[in-house]
Amino acid sequence: MTLPLSLPAPLSLRISPTIADLAYDGPTTHPREVDMPRSFNLCLALAMMFPFAAGAADHGFVGFSTTDSLVVLDLDAGTPLAPSINLLPEANYPYDATILPDGSEVWICGASGDGIVVIETVTLTVLTTIDLATIGEYPVNIAFDATGGTAYVSSRDNDAVVLVDVATHTPTGVTVPTTGWAGKGRVRPSDGTIFIVEWYGSELYAIDPVSLLVTPADIGFNLWDLAIHPSGTPLYVIDRGTDQVHVVDPDTLTVTTSVAVGDDPWGLDITPDGSTVFVACEDGSLVSVIDTATNLVIETIPLAADADPRDVDVSADGAFAYVPNGSVSGDDGVVVIDTATLTIVDTITVSGDSNGNVIAVAPEPLSGLIFVDGFESGDTTAWSSTVP
Repeated sequence: MTLPLSLPAPLSLRISPTIADLAYDGPTTHPREVDMPRSFNLCLALAMMFPFAAGAADHGFVGFSTTDSLVVLDLDAGTPLAPSINLLPEANYPYDATILPDGSEVWICGASGDGIVVIETVTLTVLTTIDLATIGEYPVNIAFDATGGTAYVSSRDNDAVVLVDVATHTPTGVTVPTTGWAGKGRVRPSDGTIFIVEWYGSELYAIDPVSLLVTPADIGFNLWDLAIHPSGTPLYVIDRGTDQVHVVDPDTLTVTTSVAVGDDPWGLDITPDGSTVFVACEDGSLVSVIDTATNLVIETIPLAADADPRDVDVSADGAFAYVPNGSVSGDDGVVVIDTATLTIVDTITVSGDSNGNVIAVAPEPLSGLIFVDGFESGDTTAWSSTVP
């Protein structure tokens, strides 16, 4: 079955438990309705709106900080592909890995390398490198806008977010200053707002994508990472100072509640349906699982006693969460968690590369996707997108 890669705009797609309704809202409306299972509807919707590059959907990318290398994983086979990719010098000490919304490239920033290495996901080779010396030193985060046209790179040492043109792989010359060290963050697809935490600080920054005006809010102690619910609200913000995940209203930048998780939380991600947040806790050697409906921890998944997990990424279909286990006795690797059963179903071991620090298995953000309603039985689940 071949899906169209170019669709007329504006296009709206609405999914119900039994009906997929695809409508072109131009001069006339031509709905097409097909009875099929809801799970297929969702896969069809995602495939039509976000045609990932060939090969991108079944590969994972893991940055190893001791060996300064990138290992490509065959997610279907559960094995690493050899050889690993050298990230030196630009991505020395890989600190973040992010896949473009269309799946064509993965960008890895190096905190000690003051730059970015860009990998083409079809050929699995280095496409280019980006030097951020003097303008974006100690980069710790890469976030793409919904179109995949602009990358927002957090520079800790320059107290700024650096804008990079994705097509040319060059800085635009525009930097957005922050009041403290710029840390981890993501873009809200629905309106393009960039949310960045202050690295090891108390402030959350909301950056307007048009005016680039920065609105700060003091919400915690030692903030570290954040995830955005697919609906655009709320935000889930890690606070390493309190071992909590703060649930934040993104419009008022206020904490509505806080969830206690494991010792020293580092990385987190949320399932595509917005139901579950996975939190990698380094010193606790575990993953805390939060139910977003109740804001309660519903499972604690222990890893190896010497594991130090610092990142987690959920697959595009929401079936698995992938967690690098850091530096452990024996071969390091990636733990695979079934998101339905909340159990470890596999560990992908990697020989020769040490201290898995970051991972990317799914493009971010899922551009233009707006989650409207819940997934409980009998509900209508509506998704809409304007496709260029």
